[in-house]
Amino acid sequence: MEKIGFSLLLLIIFILSLLFRSSFVLISILIGSFIAILNNFYNLDFNIGDFKIFSEIAISIIFFSLGLGYTFEGFYKNIKKTIFGSLMDLLNLLIPFFVTLIITHNFFLSLLVGLLIYPSSTAIVVKILEFRKKLASKAAEIMVGILLFEDIVLIVILSIFSSKTSLFSLQTIFLTVLCITTLFLFSKLLNKYSLFFERYLQEESGIFFVLGYFLLIHYFCLYFHLPESLIIFLAGILIPQQISYTIKSKIEIFKNFSIGIFVIDFLMKTKFELITIPNLILIITPLFVIIKILTIYLAFRKLKVKFKVEDLIYFLPRGEFSAYISKLGQLELVAFISIIFSNLITLFFKILQQRIIDKQKKQEKQYTL
Repeated sequence: MEKIGFSLLLLIIFILSLLFRSSFVLISILIGSFIAILNNFYNLDFNIGDFKIFSEIAISIIFFSLGLGYTFEGFYKNIKKTIFGSLMDLLNLLIPFFVTLIITHNFFLSLLVGLLIYPSSTAIVVKILEFRKKLASKAAEIMVGILLFEDIVLIVILSIFSSKTSLFSLQTIFLTVLCITTLFLFSKLLNKYSLFFERYLQEESGIFFVLGYFLLIHYFCLYFHLPESLIIFLAGILIPQQISYTIKSKIEIFKNFSIGIFVIDFLMKTKFELITIPNLILIITPLFVIIKILTIYLAFRKLKVKFKVEDLIYFLPRGEFSAYISKLGQLELVAFISIIFSNLITLFFKILQQRIIDKQKKQEKQYTL
């Protein structure tokens, strides 16, 4: 029965995404939140069952996809152009961190709260900008640079947290260096025979190579407790640009599906009674989200970039990173509040924007008549 229920859930996400003309991630978050409320108040036990593997690889596949199509030089140039905005955005890590530290006197917990608020989603924002044909604009260039800086900060910190053994132990250092060196040498092989790989990757069977390569690195890092965020990101960025776009197109559908499943799985499992942080932090979490919008607004004004309100909304915590980080310190409820508040704001502005567009079309139609 659960499998039938989950199948119906996927169809509902599709229908609501079309109805509200919104991202499947946003709809997944709202549906997952609704199910979480039912699970908590009516003691339901709805779960994703056989689709759990997609939830487990979601964050890794995001970092892998993030590296595809970029070079180290490209990252450096993007971040260099937007360093002021990136440092302003970094306040959204530091402010929640210091406020929580004052209240709890717990460094690790405070850092996690900061990390819950800080990251948005580069993949989702870039896709929206591409869809709206705004990726070449000055505002988009600033936005992508700031988001890439967020990703670098997140990768470094998560690499430290995700290593269950000491990151600086000789075994971890040796295996990490060995893994990165192997990836580097393999990238040279891919580059040398790029035409050969490009040809066969475009075949239907190409997806088996892409998933096999990604999953091999993913599970190798898990088995040996290596800093997966860093290694999986480097695995993507080391792939030659000649074939990176083909690989990205192959893996895109799995990434999108995994993100949706991950946020649903996380939200459904959130237990409201498991509060491991002072209530005051829960209350002021929405305030942290509002501060994030204000800091980006000030950065855009200082950089003299033309922007719209929707450009600021893109920087809200989207859900997948906040959910992942919350599991490191049992902060699921903080992440739940942050995700819901951010996405309700997003949905509100989307509906408002659509109504304005519909009203303008109606006025234009009346004018032509």
